[in-house]
Amino acid sequence: CRGYFDVMGQWDPPFNCSSGEFIFCCGTCGFRFCCKFKKTRLDQSTCTNYETPLWMNTGKPPSRIDDSLHDPTRDKTNLIVYIICGVVAVMVLVGIFTKLGLEKAHRPQREHMSRALADVMRPQGPCTTDHMERD
Repeated sequence: CRGYFDVMGQWDPPFNCSSGEFIFCCGTCGFRFCCKFKKTRLDQSTCTNYETPLWMNTGKPPSRIDDSLHDPTRDKTNLIVYIICGVVAVMVLVGIFTKLGLEKAHRPQREHMSRALADVMRPQGPCTTDHMERD
């Protein structure tokens, strides 16, 4: 089998099919192996993968398109991203402050809490004059 570039772009060196009954080069142009049947032999003259594939030629970078028409001051992409992020940030802040305001509105008033606390702490027994004076 002749040497060839496989489908991954790696060079597979030539090899001889002369081991026992496996004497024919078979398979496809991108994957070759030795086989024993002449009717399944690969016609290597029809294959075109003997040279480095074009997609592997990375010697020089592709030529640049003329950027003289590009004006970065007219590019509004960054401005649009900043506006969208700003709107989202404002909406998050409004949501947070709304939630805090609603929680505060639903929280019992402090004066009601202090009266309830005073009622709990007030002795349940008979009141004497000493207690009245302290209160």
